[in-house]
Amino acid sequence: MNMKILTPSVPGRVFIFILLNIWRFYTASETYAGIKIVKTVAMNFLTSTDPS
Repeated sequence: MNMKILTPSVPGRVFIFILLNIWRFYTASETYAGIKIVKTVAMNFLTSTDPS
């Protein structure tokens, strides 16, 4: 059995590592932006309702 097929090369590992970090950062920033938008919309809705 050839072990070279099962273990990725070093550049391959580095590429996968970078890709995972970019993906993690992207999803984290997306979540942060989503929370910010929801908070802004909620505040606008609460302040726009007429208290009377």
